Amino acid sequence: MVRTLLQVTSLSFTVMAAYFLIKGVLRMTPKVMSELSQTRWGYSSHVTKNLAMQKADTIVGFVLLLFSFFIALANLLWPMRSIDFWVNWYGLILAVLLSVVFFIFARKTSDVLQQRYYEQAANILTAEMEKLTEKKSGKKPKVPQR
Repeated sequence: MVRTLLQVTSLSFTVMAAYFLIKGVLRMTPKVMSELSQTRWGYSSHVTKNLAMQKADTIVGFVLLLFSFFIALANLLWPMRSIDFWVNWYGLILAVLLSVVFFIFARKTSDVLQQRYYEQAANILTAEMEKLTEKKSGKKPKVPQR
């Protein structure tokens, strides 16, 4: 049962990693590419959200790929017995259930990371825009209160 669990879990984690790693590229539309290529005054929240999503999905995909590697390594290091040459249905069902739960957790983690990265980038961009506006208008920059 354990060998089937390890093999199926490793394979499903690899597929999940591929999903997260390709998702960012698939959402990179020609419109976003053109917005990234332009110079502009200000910033595009659409592009910032897209880049935050790409970063979050890439991190989650990489972690899933690492998990897949270590699970496959554990499978290789597990001593092979004669009963390990056929598929154990309990191990298969458990691996599928574990993978579904882990995929849901990975999606939620990606969404949380995406929101955090977007907020951080938007705060930086807003602060930069305020600095540029103050420079242009000749006002002295505000000193942050501690």
